[in-house]
Order: sequence, then structure tokens, then C-alpha cells
Amino acid sequence: MDQQQWQEFLSSQGAQWNDGAADFSPAENGSSGAELRLIDLSPMGAIAINGPDSQKFLQGQLTCDLVKLPDEHLTLGSHCNPKGRMISAFHALKISQTEFVLLLPRDLVTTALTALKKYAVFFKTQLEDVSDSQHWLALCGRDAGAAASQLLNLSHDSSSDLIPGQLRSFDHNGHRALAACLGERNVVIQLPLEQTADLWQKLAGSGPVPSSYCRWQYQLIEAGVPQVYQSSSEMFIPQMVNLQVLGGVSFKKGCYTGQEVVARMQYLGAAKRRMYRARIDGGELPQPAAEIFTPAGGSSVGNIVQASRAGDDVELLAVLTKSKVADGESLQLADGRVLELLELPYDADADPLA
Repeated sequence: MDQQQWQEFLSSQGAQWNDGAADFSPAENGSSGAELRLIDLSPMGAIAINGPDSQKFLQGQLTCDLVKLPDEHLTLGSHCNPKGRMISAFHALKISQTEFVLLLPRDLVTTALTALKKYAVFFKTQLEDVSDSQHWLALCGRDAGAAASQLLNLSHDSSSDLIPGQLRSFDHNGHRALAACLGERNVVIQLPLEQTADLWQKLAGSGPVPSSYCRWQYQLIEAGVPQVYQSSSEMFIPQMVNLQVLGGVSFKKGCYTGQEVVARMQYLGAAKRRMYRARIDGGELPQPAAEIFTPAGGSSVGNIVQASRAGDDVELLAVLTKSKVADGESLQLADGRVLELLELPYDADADPLA
């Protein structure tokens, strides 16, 4: 099965396609918001890293600390250029010290892989774009880890259910698959593309409601978890997207590419921008990196990180100038839609060094 055949399969299950993302909106109208959702993650891709030096190599490149991360666990992280700007950001899945998977937007995989490979030549490690051979699904909803553990037969009792930060390998028709719990409401599953239709049918027949990709994006926005896309690559320093309070930056692990800039910004408290959650009126979905302005042709004060539809409105994450927010200035998109700031589920101004 290739990607085209997968799209044809999901179309037969009621999906409509919009820019490579499956939309099940008509089929969802009669479902409850509390139900577990089954979501296709076609817009997401992956980089596989394998070999005896994999952990050593990544430890010297990424902002997160993979040495202290136990096997079969995951963390947020990023790969920066020497100026501390994020080339990519991702969930890093540590299967073992010799095997890792990076989950990130498909449109950024080539750029991210090229940047990492520049530094990999002196290490016994192999990096590969597996976006076309390995596919991602998501189970989203309350107690997603427990639900996934039951549906995928990952545990024998509730005490061994998948919890946030954990991942587990499991067998599906003789093929290895991975289930990773990104948060209390979000589990992602990676398996060979040719096995995905079979698992989709089994899961959809067991209760989860097939749902649109925008619901998965909304889960990330609600949790205040950023994604970097091709259009926003090398735009943000990790602190601008709150990565340091989400566990994606270590200030004790030692050197990595861009570390001096990232550390200096933290120790000097020099970050003038950070990420906020906001709502705007419905309409065209703003794209990552789109600028945000003060009114009446004012100056640019920030950029969109990501956005998703939320009912009749649009919710988003945006990097904004902190002083403009503190002054209570009105902030808007180029088309005039005004941002209504919302709460994040964490203290974005917390000091990870305290």
C-alpha cells in the first residue's frame, strides 16, 4: 500500500481530503465530545536513527537530554542552528540507546534530516526518512493512555497502562508497531503503512470515532505544545515557543549545536518573546509563520506557530512580544482579525533553573 492507496481507503471510510489531511467532519456531527477519537496523521512524518553511536550523536545535537531519558520513553526536543534558531522541533522517542524515532511535520522532514546528517558523518549511526514506509495514527480523548493500552493489548492490568511520557512496542500481524503517550489525552501509533488499514478497521470497530486531523492539532494547541514547519524553520529560539518549560531543553547536559545562545538567553533572562494561546474569529486558517501586528498598520509583534479550527472559531499558538501583551495592546492578523488571548495549561514564565 502506498500513500495514494491509503487515501483511497480512508475515502471509502468517509474521509474527505484537504491539503493531505483527512477530514471526517460530517461523520462526527452526531458524536460526543467526550468520546475517544481515531485520527489519521498523514501530515506527520518521521526520522529513524539507528546504530551504536545514535545516543551519543543526538546528545551532541539536540536540546533535550537523551542520556537521562529512560529507554521506552519520549521527550520534546529541538535541533538548532549555531545561532540557536530551531531548524526542527519534535517528539523524540527513545526505544533504546541505539534506536530513536523523531516525530515531526512531514513537510519539515527533508530539511531536518539534511541538517542532522551534516553532523553524523563521524558517528556509527544511520538516519533515514521513514515517512512513506511508516505511518502514524492517533487516539485522542480522556485517559487516552489507558484506552490505548486496552485496545492494543499493551498491558494486563490498569497498573501497567501507558502513561504520559512512555512508549511501548507491540506486535501487529507479525510487524513491530509503537504506541507513544504524548499526554493525558493523546497517544500516537506508528506502524508499517501496509498494516495501517487493518489496524484502522480494528480500532474503528472497537469504539473510537474516526475524526479529523484538525482535532489532533487542537489537542496540541490546547496543551500549549508547539510544532515547527518548513515555513517557520530557523525562526524561533526554543524559549520563544516555551520549550524550556515543557521539558524540551536541558541546561545541564553540556554542549550541543546552538547551546551557547540558548543558555545565554536563559541565564540573562533575555527572551523578549514567548508563545501564547489565542482565539480569533473563524475564516481562513492562518498559516505557520504568518505575522501578527499592532492595529492601523502597526509594526510586526509576532508570528503564528500553528492554528486549528475549533467550532466556529480558530485557536492558535503564537509567539508574541511580551511587552506588547503586558501593555494590553490589541494584536491582530494582517486581515484584521483580533487575537483574544487564552490561558495555557502551564506557567510559561516559570524558570526551569529555579
